[in-house]
Amino acid sequence: AAARRWLNERKVLVVLGVMKGGTSALRMHLRATAWEDNLSLPWEEVHFFDEEEEFSKGPAHYADLFRWGDDWPPPIVLGDVTPSYLYMPKVAARLRNLLPNARLVVMLRNPVDRALSHHNHDLAKGREVGRLRDRCEEELVSSPPESRWDLFHRGLYAAQLERLLRFFPREQLLVVASERYRRQPRPWLRRIRAFAGLSDRAGWDDEKLPEDHVRGGYAEALSIEDRGRLRELYAADVARLRHLLGDALHEWAGDFPLESKLAPALQDITGRGR
Repeated sequence: AAARRWLNERKVLVVLGVMKGGTSALRMHLRATAWEDNLSLPWEEVHFFDEEEEFSKGPAHYADLFRWGDDWPPPIVLGDVTPSYLYMPKVAARLRNLLPNARLVVMLRNPVDRALSHHNHDLAKGREVGRLRDRCEEELVSSPPESRWDLFHRGLYAAQLERLLRFFPREQLLVVASERYRRQPRPWLRRIRAFAGLSDRAGWDDEKLPEDHVRGGYAEALSIEDRGRLRELYAADVARLRHLLGDALHEWAGDFPLESKLAPALQDITGRGR
C-alpha cells in the first residue's frame, strides 16, 4: 500500500513503444535535464509490467527502481521507457491497476522500416534469425503467445492501441510518428514534455539533438519484392490505424498510399495538441 501511494503521488510518464521507433533517443533527450526536472528515469528498459519475474516482485520493487536514496529528496516525476510494453497483452491492465494516472507515449514508425531495423538489430547481435521475409512468413502461420522476440506482429499497431485504449482514456495517450520526431526532435520533445507535465526546456543547447541506437549499414536489405510483400501484410492495419488516430500518416505514404476518398476525413495531427 505504501509503495502504491508513493508511486501515485508522483507524475508518471511511460513510453510503451515501439522497439526501433526512436525510444532510446527520446530517453536520452529526457535524461539530459532529468536533474533539473526532478525526473527519475532509468537508463535501461525496466520490463516490470511485461516480465513475470519482475512483476511478481510487486509495487515496492517497482518504486525502488526510481528512488534516489535517503540522501536526496524524492523525485517528482517518474519515467519508464520500455518499448515492448505496447505489444505484450498483459501490460495495459497491469499499468491501469498500478498507475491509473500515468501519461502514456507511443512512438510509431512505418512498420516496414521498423521490421527491417528490428531484423538487422537481431543480426547485429549475432542471433540466428534467418531472412526477414521467411521470418515474417513463419510468424504468420504460427500461433504461440506473444513474445518479446516476435518481429512481424509488433508492427500491427492498431490492435495494440485499441487494447491500450480499453484501459486508459484517450487524453492520457500521446501518439508520435517516429519520422516526425526524428525530423523535428526539438518541437516534439517540447510537446512530449508538456504532455508529461514537465517545464518547457529542450534539454540540449546544440541545434541538432543527438540520436541514439542509429546503426550504419544493414546486414540485410529488403528487395523490392520483399518490401512489396511486407506492404501487403501491413496495409490493412495501417488503414485501420489511420482511422483510429484520425491521422493521415503522410510520412508512410511511400509504402502505404492514402486512398483519395479517405483523405478529406483524415487530418494530420502535426501541430495539434493530441
